[in-house]
Amino acid sequence: MKQVRRVFRIVILGTALAPTGARVTAEPLPSIGIDHILIGVADLDRTVDDLAKALGVRPVYGGKHPRGTHNALLSLGPHTYLELIALQPGVAGADIGMDDLVGLTKPVPVGWAVGAPTLTSLSASLAHSDFALGAPEPGSRTTPSGEVLQWQALGLTNEPAGAPFFIIWSPRARHPATTSPPGCKLAGLEVTTPDATKLLALSSRLTLPVEVLDGPAVRYSVALDCPTGPVTFRTEP
Repeated sequence: MKQVRRVFRIVILGTALAPTGARVTAEPLPSIGIDHILIGVADLDRTVDDLAKALGVRPVYGGKHPRGTHNALLSLGPHTYLELIALQPGVAGADIGMDDLVGLTKPVPVGWAVGAPTLTSLSASLAHSDFALGAPEPGSRTTPSGEVLQWQALGLTNEPAGAPFFIIWSPRARHPATTSPPGCKLAGLEVTTPDATKLLALSSRLTLPVEVLDGPAVRYSVALDCPTGPVTFRTEP
């Protein structure tokens, strides 16, 4: 079964000294870094029940995407979250290009997103490199409360296997990491890819703390620290 594999980075926030008299915001804007990790599941409700026991935190229903998927979420930190994604009942995966989610017998990593505060900052971080950004595409999701979250998503035009896609949230959107149940933290990532040299170049460019291994197919392992202890989601060989 074809799987979509992605790598991710951890957001590391810093503060800068402001000149005398300058206005200082209460919280700095997030830097470019890991936004969310996608875990594919076959049945969202059943998986939420199972993971609530396994993790010690119950994922909250996030809502539906227009294309035909829906999700449940857990916060992994101030600007990072875990997204369980599944097909909505009655939706065929092949019809929306998400046949990766069909036939899964357990939660499997299927993607990751790197967030940036603006398209300008993201473009600047990749300027004068071998990596070029594609055109941004709008995305949205309606939450159970009726709130519509909007964002722009884009990828690399020449992405290596295991590369991230990028997301820029609308300034009016409440980031899901701030509205999802806390308790678990991201502990580590190991990526195996046939494009290890290129992926290492990208991870160095964006200072991604990820272990990259050379291999014939893209696989990865996502480790969490949760109230029940360590939990790992991994791609099977």
